[in-house]
Amino acid sequence: MVQKNQVKLTKLKLFSSIFLFILILFIIHQRSQPLLVEKYYSTSIYPWIRAGLQLIFNKIPFSLGDILYLVCSTILLIFSFEILRNLFQKKILTGARLILNTIILVELLVFTFYLFWGLNYFRQPAAERLKISGIEYKKEELFRITETIIDSANSIRSKINPVNWLQTEYELLTESTQAIKDLNPPYNEGVHPIPRIKNSLLSSLLNYFGTAGYFNPFTGETQINSDMPIYLKPFVACHETAHAMGYSAEDEANFIGFISASESSNAMLRYSAYYLAAQEFMIETGRLDTIEFQRLKNRISEPFLADLKNEKAYWEKYSGLTRRFTNIFYDSYLKANKQPDGLKSYNRMILLTMAYYKKKGGLMPPQ
Repeated sequence: MVQKNQVKLTKLKLFSSIFLFILILFIIHQRSQPLLVEKYYSTSIYPWIRAGLQLIFNKIPFSLGDILYLVCSTILLIFSFEILRNLFQKKILTGARLILNTIILVELLVFTFYLFWGLNYFRQPAAERLKISGIEYKKEELFRITETIIDSANSIRSKINPVNWLQTEYELLTESTQAIKDLNPPYNEGVHPIPRIKNSLLSSLLNYFGTAGYFNPFTGETQINSDMPIYLKPFVACHETAHAMGYSAEDEANFIGFISASESSNAMLRYSAYYLAAQEFMIETGRLDTIEFQRLKNRISEPFLADLKNEKAYWEKYSGLTRRFTNIFYDSYLKANKQPDGLKSYNRMILLTMAYYKKKGGLMPPQ
């Protein structure tokens, strides 16, 4: 009797696993239906999910999402160990049930990921939603904006009092939240409610992954790496908050992070925005014209250059096999979620930024 019940339970788990797999395939198929995703999920269902999550998790001062990831990782490791142990002891039926349990857990996580946020990957591109698509630019225009961005970063950096370097993270993160709230239409779509920006409990681990921050789709929390240089934090906070707003693609989140932080009244936020943007634009400049790249590189001020060197030294302390594996994994993850350029999609923010300023009728004002 016990054996029959175990067989029935195994069959039920097998059926559940197949059902969840079909459901996930159906969700992934929606990548070919951006208009439907936009209408019925991104602008209808997702705002309610986000509001519900933030109603709960914004009240918690620490990152519960970090703990959730640790718990799930531990459970998966235990399941893996138990599967190997039972198969080694030739307990085939028990091992099969554990394999099914593991598959079901992973499928539930994948399903929840897409339901709570991941379907935003399949919505209309931000360039179309914001009506800044199809705006082309000449490389000379790119060089001019790159020069302006570098000059702006130089100017702001020279005016920042060293005391401001020691601003409390609470002040910076509060200003980052305000920068997102101050976005003008239509860039502020889905701006309310704003998730609470939190320091990750796993910052030491994030260093080895080369991760500056992340948005947790299961809890709606925005986490940043509390260990990294302070001038990176405001932009990263705005970038990750943009993800919570439904800007799922990395280039879109970079773009929203840049225009929100660069237009803030807080000098540290503006510097953080121009500091990151200068690097993105210089990469594209170097790809197009090495002579122009060298000319623009020579415009970088000594304090700005010192910050670049400091950041490079910081991440190099943690570079290694773990980071290379993470880059490969995340690159594959992005490609699987309608971002065929993978990690290169971060650099596509240049297209959005150039279109943004051309639409406004000119370059950004000197800072």
